[in-house]
Amino acid sequence: MRLDLSVPKKNPAEDGEDGEGGLMLSSVREGMERALSERSGRVLVLSDSAAFSQFVPASRLENTVCMLWEGDALALFALPEVQHVLVSGGRDALEAARFFAHVRRISCTVFPRHAAMDGAFNTRAQVRIDGNQLEVPLAPACTVADMSLMRTTLSEGYARLLLSRLALIEAHALGMICRRPWSDQAYEKTFECTEPVRGELSPDAVVRLNARLRQLEADGAPRGEGVVFASLCAEKRYPAATAYLTLSALYAAFLGHGVPRRYAVPDYTERAKRAGTSYAAIRVPTVEGYASRALNLERARGELFAEMRHFRAAKQAQLAAMRGLDEHFSAAPALEKLSRLPELAPDGLSAVLRDFGLLERT
Repeated sequence: MRLDLSVPKKNPAEDGEDGEGGLMLSSVREGMERALSERSGRVLVLSDSAAFSQFVPASRLENTVCMLWEGDALALFALPEVQHVLVSGGRDALEAARFFAHVRRISCTVFPRHAAMDGAFNTRAQVRIDGNQLEVPLAPACTVADMSLMRTTLSEGYARLLLSRLALIEAHALGMICRRPWSDQAYEKTFECTEPVRGELSPDAVVRLNARLRQLEADGAPRGEGVVFASLCAEKRYPAATAYLTLSALYAAFLGHGVPRRYAVPDYTERAKRAGTSYAAIRVPTVEGYASRALNLERARGELFAEMRHFRAAKQAQLAAMRGLDEHFSAAPALEKLSRLPELAPDGLSAVLRDFGLLERT
């Protein structure tokens, strides 16, 4: 069973508890007891080191196999046969367990440690298997959200909501400039979820909205290049917030004042080498395509810049909301990391800026 994705009649953060197989807000102990009481047979408990102590009660049961997640899914297949998986950890642990559940055709309950809820609802993922990153299908899972596991990630969860809203602005801009399809049912539902994120939210609301948005992304809503940029800022304490501040400033400058530099031709070969990607993966525009994009930008600039101004008008309230969720919150733009983004997100808006010569050093 999936979360109800219908357009909410009220603020979606106020929705009630979802049914079995969707999102359940409870403690690890309650979620674990519920999962174990509803199923028989041997259970695999998989956790990273940060949450392993939460599963001590389950580890003492006779039919329980416990394993510490070490980063490679191959080790799961060396375990005895099990009928259910309980997993807690970051995105990689959740996706590995759901891949294992898909292959073995067994049920799975996940306990995310991050308020962004990555790895809980996507249907495919890149999973490390015997040292190789492979794209694999994932089994559906019941998701249990224990706020005590996620309390240190709530500000980042809030920032992830802002990246989802920024992804819609990016999709709109790409649709207008590059003539791509950009609006569908998933887009509209994402807008309904993210437009109210302009001030304080409760911890429960942050988690519920992220769960809804991750499902919408699985159904085709834009994820945006902000997620890729956040991964580039992984060494920062608040990578999603850093990505939000950097890209919102970049998009505002581009949509408000960016003018294509006709004679500034990027060195695509060198850029691919610096980013560690293949030159063949870069989509170099034709002369006609470049001219068409430049004309489309001028035609759409007013509409797109107005949307960007509306988004940025709530910046101070959004920063205050993140500080309210984490008293230690502090983030700043990381403009120096933008140089690699177009090659790592070739379908993103930053690739258009690169093609216009606006990301080249002068």
